[in-house]
Amino acid sequence: MRSAAQPNHVPPEASAPPDEVESVIIGAGIAGVATALYLARAGREVLLIDRGDPWGESSGANAGTVVLFIIPPAVLPLTFRTLALWPALGAEGGVHTLFHRKGGLSLAMTAKEDRALRNWFTVQERHGIEAELLEGAALRNYAPWLGPAVMSAVLCAEDGYVSPLEAGPALIGLALAAGVNMQAGTPVTGIAPAGAGWRVETPAGSVRCRDIAITAGAWSGQVSALCGVGLRIFVDVNMLAATEPFAPVLDRVVTHIGGSLSLKQFDNGTCLIGGGWQGKGSLRDGTRSVDGGNLLQNLGFAAKTVPALREARVTRAWAGYEGIAADSLPLFGALPNRPGIFISACARGGFLLGPALGYHLAELMVEGRCSVPIAAYDPARAIRPA
Repeated sequence: MRSAAQPNHVPPEASAPPDEVESVIIGAGIAGVATALYLARAGREVLLIDRGDPWGESSGANAGTVVLFIIPPAVLPLTFRTLALWPALGAEGGVHTLFHRKGGLSLAMTAKEDRALRNWFTVQERHGIEAELLEGAALRNYAPWLGPAVMSAVLCAEDGYVSPLEAGPALIGLALAAGVNMQAGTPVTGIAPAGAGWRVETPAGSVRCRDIAITAGAWSGQVSALCGVGLRIFVDVNMLAATEPFAPVLDRVVTHIGGSLSLKQFDNGTCLIGGGWQGKGSLRDGTRSVDGGNLLQNLGFAAKTVPALREARVTRAWAGYEGIAADSLPLFGALPNRPGIFISACARGGFLLGPALGYHLAELMVEGRCSVPIAAYDPARAIRPA
């Protein structure tokens, strides 16, 4: 198994940005690429810039799990939208299997977790989630590969996963084909008013624009500070591990009601293991690395859940940043008192929601309204006191 500290990579040479565009998108992960794509399709002239490589940070290091059952009700409108967008984007990008809708099992291992699972099942049923509670013989017959420690599970047929390695090239290709001007190695050093719009400063030059979207994930607080808005953003250093290919065992995506496990097996037999176990590092230092002790706990929990994993060899482990708001909901909408500056960042499970967040942010920027309720996502709730 190999793991390593990963300093942020910034390409050394960045081309000068254009003098003026309509919209500047800052951050080229899933949220930024999707926003740029839908803005360009709406007729906007778009510059998408990233401090490093597009798709090179959190979006590229993500597990790609798409699990409807565990989504908070406040983001279900976005989730329903994204479940339609992922397959459509895959078809447009030439990756018809981009969204693997294999169904999912959300598990409980203890009596306390079982109660939490049942309570959440009731909540989600009220919000229109179609799922089935399994226990006892019904659970063993349905998923005989689960270990005896699993007490109960909820089956949701809409669940699945997206491979970030497939999604990145597909969505970037669609954005470029739509006319998006994409520039890597272009950190933003300043944001200032310029007439009726804004001026974005970079080491390679400045660009004037009508409006700005901050889609920089864990770095979004640093970017918003450049225009005088301080945001409370918390940063996790999540870990993932991949196994060598082995005989097909898991025919469903597996998650844990307490958030301790994310598990899936790809068509080539490789298994991806995650679950929010924390690595080492900090955003300020620009490094992140695997924490061996936490990784072993994550792997042990996975093997307890699916005993067949005990025979699999882990070949790679890595860590990636996840920026989150205190309540895990998106920071989404217009920044207070900064007309023309918008943000879309820091939702727990933001990769899943990425296409919908991009679709609706483009809608908000072009039409001045949003067709889904967004009051709960107001970025004002995360502003730091002066």
